[in-house]
Amino acid sequence: MAKAAKKGAKGGAVKKAGKKSKDPNAPKRAMSAFFFWMQDNRDKIKKPGMGVADVAKAAGVEWGKLTDKSKWEKKATDDKARYEKELASYKKK
Repeated sequence: MAKAAKKGAKGGAVKKAGKKSKDPNAPKRAMSAFFFWMQDNRDKIKKPGMGVADVAKAAGVEWGKLTDKSKWEKKATDDKARYEKELASYKKK
């Protein structure tokens, strides 16, 4: 069966809103503790023939087993402060 086209309020076809373009001058988002940990441990987890999704799944399992995450959580907190500071400066412009 074919899907019926959505109709607007006046019977015309509904147009999708375009994706909002990202400002290239906006500050980069803060990284999570997991991503900081991933930067340090990706080479240990990655094996030949593994795809990106396979590496991410294996990393998730290892991250879940980890008991002391304070090193990376501290980095994430510092990065969040950096992001908030840069964002405040960016919004002033």
